[in-house]
Amino acid sequence: MRHVFIALLLLACTCVRAQVLTVSDELTMRNDTEYSLIGKLGGQVLLLQDRENKHLLTAYGRSMNQTWEKDLELRGRNIRMLDAVAQQDGTGFHLLYLYRDGGRNHLQLDHYNPAGNLQDSVTLVDFGLFATTPEDEVYRSEDETKLLLLMVEQQSKARYLAVDLDSMQLLYDSELSPDKFFYGEDFLQAEISNAGDMYFVVERDNFKSRRKEHRYEVYTHAANGGQTGMIDVNLGDSLTYDVFFKYDNLNRHLTAGGLYSTKDFVRAEGYFFVTIDPGASTQRPSFQRFPVNLVKNVEGKKYSKRNPGINDLTVRDAMLRRDGGMIMITERDRQLQRRGGAIQNQLLNTYSGRPLVDYHYDEIVVFAVNPDGSPHWSNIMHKKQYSQDDGGVYSSFFLLESPSKLRFLFNDEIRFENTVSEYVLNGRGEFDRNSLFNTRDLELRLRFRDGIQVASNELVLPSEYRNRLRLVKMTYDAAK
Repeated sequence: MRHVFIALLLLACTCVRAQVLTVSDELTMRNDTEYSLIGKLGGQVLLLQDRENKHLLTAYGRSMNQTWEKDLELRGRNIRMLDAVAQQDGTGFHLLYLYRDGGRNHLQLDHYNPAGNLQDSVTLVDFGLFATTPEDEVYRSEDETKLLLLMVEQQSKARYLAVDLDSMQLLYDSELSPDKFFYGEDFLQAEISNAGDMYFVVERDNFKSRRKEHRYEVYTHAANGGQTGMIDVNLGDSLTYDVFFKYDNLNRHLTAGGLYSTKDFVRAEGYFFVTIDPGASTQRPSFQRFPVNLVKNVEGKKYSKRNPGINDLTVRDAMLRRDGGMIMITERDRQLQRRGGAIQNQLLNTYSGRPLVDYHYDEIVVFAVNPDGSPHWSNIMHKKQYSQDDGGVYSSFFLLESPSKLRFLFNDEIRFENTVSEYVLNGRGEFDRNSLFNTRDLELRLRFRDGIQVASNELVLPSEYRNRLRLVKMTYDAAK
């Protein structure tokens, strides 16, 4: 365990802003181990390790020293962990998992206190026998009191289950089978509100030859009374380049922010925004072309005057504004697969025939959108990250949220000796860039995408290198 104190002098300010890094001792990870950061409960950071036959809960104290470890005795056999959710008040956490008993499959919910002691346990569903291993995905409500579990055993229909964590009850268990639906191709995203209402989004006709028929079908299920419905969102003659849905619990509607193209999927030409009223039958987004100067700034020498747009842009997140607008956060990322004939034999000998993959994660482009879909501001935060054959796990950024600003933390370069930097973005779209620290003497490889925020000024990140895991707590001066 070590402590690292870093003071940064910001050019835009006469004050000294400090960050404190607290690093845990190493844990050796087995190849079959998956891990997740649960959160900070009772002043301790909890880490869950999920192995084939063991489920280890490890607690780290204020100095990130390991204080205790427990082997959780979960129910049944062939356990498949679905989610581990910390209560926002810090009084405990829930585990949602599948287990098998007597050849039958069950959905289980357990509640633990911060000391890892079981407080309550309930079997929510007896699924019986699965014909095949179902695909599953879990979505959380904004306040993390509701979970939505999607289970797909046949690609033509999806079973969805909503769970209330506070009462440890199943809110509903139902199926969707839209006409001519194939889950692997047509399903886009699901959302669940703080009240437990479900939204299931299906994409239709998102290809060039039928772009005038392109639309979203938003299937709804109300928690109170179980009423179901479908809302049609017409995209006109635009194709979806990428999109992100988020439920606005303050204004009580579903929102979507996305990127569009009118020609092909080579580059995005602009963005769109839509608010989806649960009581409406149809909705239509508003569309905005990218500002020309922004496109030139991002594309540089590759800017095309004939076909202006931005290549390789992905919607990473969406921050909802109190007025019903949105801050849409996008990032440029691309993967290049290299497997030339000249190196074919070498690849077969050293990599068992798998191709080499280059990962590029570059500019962060942010758009602030007013409630009516009109542009408020936009800006670009430049970075350039490159790595090979690592799945891109050390690239991209972590978003630390506070009421007055957003911090984007990232590795400048993807290598063992690296500078960690941040962009600090305010509500007017203005930002500062700061270099925070160098990992040269710290032996850290930080996975920012897998971090968690545990306070308005604190986050915890995993550092993983050659099956050795350490946790890094980063704390900002609360006064800043």
